[in-house]
Amino acid sequence: MGDIFRVNCPGCGQEKGPITTHPGTVGIHCSCGVTATVDIGAQEIDEWWEREN
Repeated sequence: MGDIFRVNCPGCGQEKGPITTHPGTVGIHCSCGVTATVDIGAQEIDEWWEREN
């Protein structure tokens, strides 16, 4: 089984997870309006942006 980790939303700082590692890209969608991709190897936010309503 893969590792499990958590990241903090770059928009509001809220902890997101648990995220289970597996091949491919993982994305998170926070209720504060931020969408982010997670670098699985580094276990941190890779890129992020605010969603438009």
